[in-house]
Order: sequence, then C-alpha cells, then structure tokens
Amino acid sequence: MTKTTVAIIGGGISGLSAALALHKQKVPYLVLEAGERLGGVIRTEARDGFLLEGGPDSMLAQKPEAIALCRELGLGERLVPTNPDKRAVFVLLRRKLHPLPEGMMLAVPTKILPFLASSLFSWPGKLRMGLDIVIPGKNGHGDESIASFLRRRFGQEAVDRLGEPLLAGIHAGDPERLSILATFPRFRELERVHGSLVRGLWAAPRPKPEPGAKPPAAFYSLRGGLVELVEALVARLDAGALRTAVSVHRVEATAEGFSLAIDGGDPVSARRVIVAAPGPRIAKALEGLVPEAARALGAIPFVSSATVLLGYRRADVSHPLDGYGMVVPATENLRTTALSFVSTKFPFRAPEGHVLLRGFLGGARDPGALSLRDDEMIETVTNDMRDVLGLRGQPVLSRVFRWPGGTPQLEVGHLERMREVEQAVAAVPGLFLTGAGVRSTGIPDSVADGTRAGEAAAAGSR
Repeated sequence: MTKTTVAIIGGGISGLSAALALHKQKVPYLVLEAGERLGGVIRTEARDGFLLEGGPDSMLAQKPEAIALCRELGLGERLVPTNPDKRAVFVLLRRKLHPLPEGMMLAVPTKILPFLASSLFSWPGKLRMGLDIVIPGKNGHGDESIASFLRRRFGQEAVDRLGEPLLAGIHAGDPERLSILATFPRFRELERVHGSLVRGLWAAPRPKPEPGAKPPAAFYSLRGGLVELVEALVARLDAGALRTAVSVHRVEATAEGFSLAIDGGDPVSARRVIVAAPGPRIAKALEGLVPEAARALGAIPFVSSATVLLGYRRADVSHPLDGYGMVVPATENLRTTALSFVSTKFPFRAPEGHVLLRGFLGGARDPGALSLRDDEMIETVTNDMRDVLGLRGQPVLSRVFRWPGGTPQLEVGHLERMREVEQAVAAVPGLFLTGAGVRSTGIPDSVADGTRAGEAAAAGSR
C-alpha cells in the first residue's frame, strides 16, 4: 500500500493547481490521473510549422488567476495577447459575416452608434433590445435559463443571433438549459441593482485609456501553446508524486483517513482526498462514501465535441480573416458551430504564407457529431466554410481532436445542486471537491478553485 498525506484524484489543471498549493506548503501529495497524460483538456501539438490547440486556446484576462500562475512559473515572457489590431468577432447570418458591434457584451449593447449601424440586427430587433432600458428588473434571486433571461431583457432576435451561437461556441451548450446564475451571474446582479443591463454597464467604472492606446487584450495564450503551462506545473512538482494511467474505482473512509482502491494496482492510503475529476467519471467511486453527493455529481450533464484544425496556404483563402473568428447560429443549418481564425488571433500559429483555422462540431446542438469519422469531420467543416471564406483546394494540414463527454453543462439549478453536494462533502472531514463542472468552467476558474482546494487540504494537514 502506498501512503501519502493528500491524494488528488485527477491530473487536469484543477488537480495540478491543487498539487502546487500543497507543494508550496511542503505537504506530501500524490496525483492520480486515469488518462495517459496530465493536463486534462489542454492539448497542444506542433506539426509542420503549425501550432495546434485541441482544447482551450486562451486564458481570459479579466480573471487573473491563470495569467498570474504563468508568471509565478516563469512564463511571463512567454505570454502572448490576442491580436490588438484585428479584434472583430463575426456572426454568420444568411451565409454572410456580420461583425459584432463595438462595445457588445454577449447580447448587451453598450455603445449606441455602433449598435444602431450594425447589419446584424433588424430595426424591430434593435428597438426590442433597446427596451432593456425601461423594462423593470425581475425581483428575487431565483435561477433561470440564459435564453429566458436574454429573451426577457432583449427579445428573441438577441437569443437567436447572439445568445445561442455564442453559447454554442463558449459552452457547447443549449441556452434554453444553461443557468444564468452559474454562467453569467454578473448579468443577474446588474439587473437586480440597476433594473437594466445597459444602464448597469453604463454605470460601471471604466479605466480611461491613454491617448492613442489600444484596448487591453481580452485573452492571452503562451508562445508555444497552453501546454507550456502544464509542462511548467509538472516541472515544479515532485515527479514521483505524479502518476498517470491510474484509475480510482472506490474511495472509503478509514481510521487514518481514506483508502483508495486502484484498478489493477496497490491501494493508496491518504489522510485527505481532493477529488478533481469530472463528476460522472468519479461518481461511482464515491458512492459508498457520500452517496447523495455521488448521485448529484454523476447527474451533471456533459456534452461531446470535436475540434477540427485546418491549415491552408494563404493564397487559397480569399477572406481577409480580419478578426478572431465567427459564431454560427443554429438557424444557418450548418454543423460547424464556430470557427476561429487562429493565425490572426495569436502569433506563432502558422508558418509564413499560411493560415490556421479551427472549427467546432458537436455540443448540445449536434450530439451525433462524434459518430462521424475524422475525414468526414474535416469535410464537414471545409464544406460549411468553403463559400463563406472563399476556400480553394484542400487544406495542407488537418487534425481532429475528439472530446467525448468533455464539456460540463451548468444547467438551471446547478448552483443549488452543488451547494447540496458541498454540504455532503463537508460532512466528511478531509474530503475536498474541485474541477470542471463543480462550480464553473474555464482555465482561470479551474486554477483558482484547484488552488483553494489544495490550500484547504494543506491547512487541515498541519
């Protein structure tokens, strides 16, 4: 039997962040990852001069935890911001690309003139969205779907042309089911305080930019891709404390703490346990320890998606690719839900004279997409985008990354269900919970929550 102070189940970014917190406190730990590699959904490959991100490709600057971690690990000079000169995000409407109006935050227009001049919305749609200023805010703190919230504040056109395609791209989700409180709590708070999202955002303090200065970058990546963050974390941790291809199938309480049964291996004894694996994958192992919490974790819906990367000669793409990419409303009847102009968005992603595109398939909108073969996925994205972007010939590079059950869906009532889970977990001293789908999603939130879990386990180990 292997003994340790803290066992961490899951070696994604949450689990590695928890391990770092323990490492800094000099608390012995053991990371147990069921897969063959660490880093979870972060997956970067270099091929033929292209840099391919199979999972997330950036870190949100507004939430500083991930960028701060990069700097702590000595990666500060490797950080690269999104292109400051070509910042447009497009929406495909009737097979033509329409830029989001300047100042648009999800479906909230914060600048009047760009919004009024936009070709993305009809005049009736613009008038309905403008009614947000006078429609009374909803009282109470109850949850509702993002679609319900946006429809109530801005009308159906805002849902169809912004809410649905943006959320299909960000969360691979269905806005009729996703929770406004779990995904965009700030919007509900703006409504509660100001009665209007537009008035609330107008009232928010904004830093005055220097004359001639460009707006700060909304996202950052690393010169060699996000895998550099994983590699730096792994290098900082104890090599002997990181185990892959280790599947935990049962966690039991003991007089000393916990016993973890390992498929095909010796059990692990730990005084404390941090669960940093996706709920549905670890729920069965927790059934004997926290049965009600295990059932709730197992019920968190996850959807499957695929990332399709296509490298083209620049001369074979007629569109200027003058932005970060596009989202595709369901009303367009295409299987591609979004497409990033990767080589415009970030530097060092494609060799000279080439461009890199990244398409997305699957999610809640198209659950059967992963039944397609890789070549069928490549053909689907290519055909969907051929006329939109003026693609000629075949890509010089193509790569498909599949993510079965990879994206958690924070549906209406999620926060309340997770509070019940956390109460059940808190009743078991020494057991901690973190990871995607528990509280939130995204790299910064995963870093913050994993660190919190590691610090809590370290404090209890002194």
